[in-house]
Amino acid sequence: MTIWTKQSPPTGLPDTASDAAGWSGPVPMPGLLARLRRFVRRNAFKVTVLLPTLLAALYLYGIAAPQYESEARFLVRGRSGGGGGGMAEMIASAGFRPASEDAMGVRDYLQSHDAVTALRERIPLVEIFRRPEADRLARLWWSEPTTERLLDYFRRMAGAEYDSTSGITTLRVRSFRAEDSQEIAQQLLTLSEELVNRLNKRLQEDGLRVAREEVARAEARLAAAQLAVGEFRERERAVDPTRSAGLALDNIGRLEGALAQARAELAEAQRFSRADNPRVLQLRNRVEALTGQVGEERGRLGNREAGVSQQVGEYERLEVERELARAQLASATASLERARGDAQRQQIFLLRVVEPNRAEYARYPKAMLTILYIFACLSVGYGLAWLLIAGMREHAS
Repeated sequence: MTIWTKQSPPTGLPDTASDAAGWSGPVPMPGLLARLRRFVRRNAFKVTVLLPTLLAALYLYGIAAPQYESEARFLVRGRSGGGGGGMAEMIASAGFRPASEDAMGVRDYLQSHDAVTALRERIPLVEIFRRPEADRLARLWWSEPTTERLLDYFRRMAGAEYDSTSGITTLRVRSFRAEDSQEIAQQLLTLSEELVNRLNKRLQEDGLRVAREEVARAEARLAAAQLAVGEFRERERAVDPTRSAGLALDNIGRLEGALAQARAELAEAQRFSRADNPRVLQLRNRVEALTGQVGEERGRLGNREAGVSQQVGEYERLEVERELARAQLASATASLERARGDAQRQQIFLLRVVEPNRAEYARYPKAMLTILYIFACLSVGYGLAWLLIAGMREHAS
């Protein structure tokens, strides 16, 4: 809105040019934006601190729907090993150990796409988060949310925390009805147990598969070693070259013993009998025969000594390989038996420490704490802004 004003007439003689310049034109009145700026400047604390706090209080006390929380606690543990204190020490005395990696895996699963998808197949999760009594700000905004949007909202309403000291995982779920929170928590615990069972099954299958593969490799190695020994015997026409060489040496030893005895008898007979005595002749012939036989055996052994040494070395190598293959097969068979025994027992357990409860009163939203928090943060922000602006004005002046 503008008004036209006219300056006072001059006291002197009227002048056409000055008279024409007497009109100043339209003068703008202070607008709404300018008045709003002045109001904000004069009431900065009320506008930036008190007003948002008041709006938050109106929402929390007058509009916000009550949210009920259900809490459950569980423990993931594995067989054998030691443990920490408290609950971990108690279960360790029973032959189990806290499985921290498995527990953290279950915790991450509870806030994953897979858990949300499985929940939607069992309970009307979207309808639960869009109950009629839920306020528009806290409820799930979309009736057909995408997986990512539903997951983001689910993570706001449900969470799991793992305590490394006690090994206990705490699950908390919020919704707009106490029975809904309890049902979601119950289903999440069931999903956790099913996940642990799948992990057990996978461990059992992997253990049996690895053990069977090890047995198969050991059997193949033993079969190859036995085949190599058989081919060697067929090629060399010797069952055991080491034994054959030993038998040859034993035979030479026996012949040399008989030769020594015959020579002793011949010497004794020659002292008491004539040279043409039949016994002396017999003993002399025996000594000559044994001497020739010993020489023949030594010559035969000497001619094939190099070949026998090579045969013995190769045969011993094949025997060592066969014994190692037998030992490997025995170890693999024992591992397979242990794997079969482990497959009949669970390696990971989920123990429910606290069952999901049904809340009797709404713990959220925490109106008073939220209002105090908002007021404190806005007050600190206002104070910092005031100090900054005051410093800038002082610097400018």
